[in-house]
Amino acid sequence: MLKSLKSLTQKEFLRYFGTDLQCTEFLENLKWQSGFCCHNCGNHKYCQGSKEKDRQCTRCRKIHSVTSGTLFHKCKIPIHLAFYMTYLIVTDKKGCASTLLAERTGLQQKTCWLFRMKVFKAMESTDRHSLEGEVDILCFTVDKLKNAKVGERKKIKEKVVLGVEEKGGGAARIYCKSMPYKYNTNIRNFINNKINSEAHIKMDKKVLAVYFSKNRDIMENINLRITNRVVDSIQKRIYGRYGYVIHLSAYLSETCYRHNRHRMKAEIFEDIITRMMKHEPSPYKALIYS
Repeated sequence: MLKSLKSLTQKEFLRYFGTDLQCTEFLENLKWQSGFCCHNCGNHKYCQGSKEKDRQCTRCRKIHSVTSGTLFHKCKIPIHLAFYMTYLIVTDKKGCASTLLAERTGLQQKTCWLFRMKVFKAMESTDRHSLEGEVDILCFTVDKLKNAKVGERKKIKEKVVLGVEEKGGGAARIYCKSMPYKYNTNIRNFINNKINSEAHIKMDKKVLAVYFSKNRDIMENINLRITNRVVDSIQKRIYGRYGYVIHLSAYLSETCYRHNRHRMKAEIFEDIITRMMKHEPSPYKALIYS
């Protein structure tokens, strides 16, 4: 993999992933690193498929490509350009706009936007690592555009709940989630899924009004200075980069992913490719209506 690299510069990236064959071999090793297993019949034996790097089950004859069942599923652009766009997105602190991706790759802007949304989809939290220790919870609003009539959009304020793990006088890790409906239910689910049961939680009045647990240390008039600073950073990033957003959940996932991995260098590219390989396919409609 890329563990020997201390940093992945653009020159180094093109050296390792400059062709479709190099990228396909990387995906092949990643997908079947624990051995081949047919999803149709469970057989572990295979032969060469009709295309290079495809594997065909010797029992049911089903052909498996390296991109099937992943976010690269039915990707119509050359795989080396998909890798290049992923590299530009994760290494650019601002996410690399789709217009810039189109300029760098020669693809259409809509094609780059769609693939960019797939990368953001892979940045969603897996809920495997809950917030621990000192945790602040705060609710805030973000201006969002919502489809009204045909060809028209209206501006609304959407609620967002934010959890911040304090460590060393700063924000170690963060999770946030938009709540377009069922506010009370969503805030309870957020706390139960994202925060360790033994964490010391501090909440603002808005959260305290809808959630209370005798097993947790919850205070009212507390200092949320660090969390308020994170909120300002999130709002400035969204408004400064996107203006009034439509796909708020995707941009919140990107913000949390980048914050929680701000010290990663070469590893961040390998991490996002691994996530895209483990994620189920996401069709166009699922991306634009999420």
